[in-house]
Amino acid sequence: MNFHFIATDSFDVNSLNDIEIFVEKYPDFQTISLENENELKLLLELMNINFSSFNALDIRDFEKYWDMSNYKFPELNYEQFDMFYQNWILKSKRINTMDEYGNLIFLQGLSSKWNKLRHRIIIKSA
Repeated sequence: MNFHFIATDSFDVNSLNDIEIFVEKYPDFQTISLENENELKLLLELMNINFSSFNALDIRDFEKYWDMSNYKFPELNYEQFDMFYQNWILKSKRINTMDEYGNLIFLQGLSSKWNKLRHRIIIKSA
């Protein structure tokens, strides 16, 4: 299951109607692959973010989205990210691989930038 993390100053749900418009409008979106929504919930809990209700979508490419704009993503240095990642592996019971590590590394590089933007959205692929 793919979950796309985006941050922007202006979010328009209609931008999700066309994948090309989505990519153009949110060029630094990050995709993580998880087994299910429970893993997403766990990830957000580890980020100190409450898993909120979703907004259903009737769109070919996307099923639903969560508006996380009331929360900030953790701004982690290398050591903090490494501790976060080890905790994620321990609690999620996922396999520790470079792909898994790379799945989440955007938290270290983009959180500071994204936290300055008005909207932080997670979108689930259909």
